[in-house]
Amino acid sequence: MATSRQRRGSQRVTMGDVARIAGVSPSTVSLYLRRPDEVSEQRGQRIRAAVDRLGYLPNTMAGGLASSRSRIIGVLVPTISNSFFAATLDTLEKRLREAGYQLLIGNTEFDEAREEELVRSMMSWSPAGLVMTGFRHGRRTVSMLLDSDIPLVEMWDYGQPALDMVAGFSHYATGQLIARHLLERGYRDTAFISPRFSRDVRAGERYRGFREGIEQGRGRVTMRELSGATDTAEAGTLLSELMAERPSISAVFCANDMVALGVMFECQRRGWEIPERLAVAGFGNLEFTPNTVPPLTTVEPPKYEIGQQVAELLLARLGKSGEAEAHQVDLGVHLITREST
Repeated sequence: MATSRQRRGSQRVTMGDVARIAGVSPSTVSLYLRRPDEVSEQRGQRIRAAVDRLGYLPNTMAGGLASSRSRIIGVLVPTISNSFFAATLDTLEKRLREAGYQLLIGNTEFDEAREEELVRSMMSWSPAGLVMTGFRHGRRTVSMLLDSDIPLVEMWDYGQPALDMVAGFSHYATGQLIARHLLERGYRDTAFISPRFSRDVRAGERYRGFREGIEQGRGRVTMRELSGATDTAEAGTLLSELMAERPSISAVFCANDMVALGVMFECQRRGWEIPERLAVAGFGNLEFTPNTVPPLTTVEPPKYEIGQQVAELLLARLGKSGEAEAHQVDLGVHLITREST
């Protein structure tokens, strides 16, 4: 990860710069970028090294546009199946379409290498702006972003050093919010069940805030991670193992509502009353949460507001609306207290 996250801005590196460093002609660089198999391995290695060294981004739109920027906004999300990101994308797309822009969406699949590949590809189309999810990016991705003067918004997070603009909320503060809620109701021996933090870093931030909040209240947190992505059946298995190891646990905070659903199913199978035997809280406020038995206490993230705010930040920077009042916007979350706690 780069030591500084302040954007530098620079003149665009040209194909001629790459050719000079690699010791080949610009036409050879062009051929390699279009058909690498037709360039010798030795020359290809030198060109690849020069591209990485200079951070060169081929302009796919070259010759096709009168201006240096397209009407494309690149957006990278970790998954397109999550309803949170779908709501954000829908709101963002509608607002930007009104202003004459189109979205180019990339699915990183929680993979930093995949994110780097997508950023490199998107920037080759000379996008008018770029939207990333969260603050965690690979070193080379950060380098590309720092060297670019393209308006950039990091969304769905808040409270860490940013590359440019931010619209989101603090997942750490969200964990603390649930901790205070459970402590106020007398729950001090608690658990946290989550997908792997290596896959969902924002769940890791919620856990950190929750653990520190509970410990500040002289409570205890026992944590378990699922083997991969969210799996309601595995969530129930982990709960069963937790309760066998530590029967005194009285409340569980789940990293998302689907994990919470698996926990509630396991409670029902075992005849454990909620919240008398075990209180359960989730995150997301998915559509089913008011209809579980009992209704699930959860946190509602500002999924629509994030999309709207990201659009306004971009349009302000692009000169399509008034100047944004702030470049880093904390939209907060809403705790929805129901019978499960």
